Amino acid sequence: MSDDNDKRWYTRVPAISIALVAFLVALTTLVNNVREIGGLKDKPTTPAAPSQPVAATPVKPAAPQAPARYTVLLTLEKIEVVNDGTNGSTAWSFDVSAGGQDLFALPSRDYLDSEAERIVTPRPTDPSMGRVVLVAGQEMLVKINGRSSGLISKAAASGSATLLAERPLAPVRVVAGDGRDGEFIFHFATVTTPQ
Repeated sequence: MSDDNDKRWYTRVPAISIALVAFLVALTTLVNNVREIGGLKDKPTTPAAPSQPVAATPVKPAAPQAPARYTVLLTLEKIEVVNDGTNGSTAWSFDVSAGGQDLFALPSRDYLDSEAERIVTPRPTDPSMGRVVLVAGQEMLVKINGRSSGLISKAAASGSATLLAERPLAPVRVVAGDGRDGEFIFHFATVTTPQ
């Protein structure tokens, strides 16, 4: 007979019990990990309810909302001519843009800084309105670039202001590199409507 068969069964018990204990530890660890991953963890027990029931109000999570959007209509009301750039009248044209988008262009016309003619309103044929869309709290830069088309001297003027949906646009001061070459103040009306 072989040597293995001569050993009594109880001499092999310690090896079998060690293997069984190792198997049970591995199985318990696997079950706990699966429960933890699957959200099946035992919930902590709550203490006994008080004698008076507490009225629980259901709390609904706030639904995420998109930021409020507004359409802002800019309308040129008037141009105040501080200095037209020459002793007489000077022809200027202006381009108005907001947020990098062209809104409208005022064609060339004569401007005069005399007291009687220094306030100029857009002609009925001139485009003088533009529409932009803003999100609440967003700032948008409104830029105005002007060019004089004089025969003797040509000048360029520019100015900008910040537009917010919550408030009217401040007057925009448009000035040439040298203030004596041209200075204007543009006044806009703003109408804001929610989308």
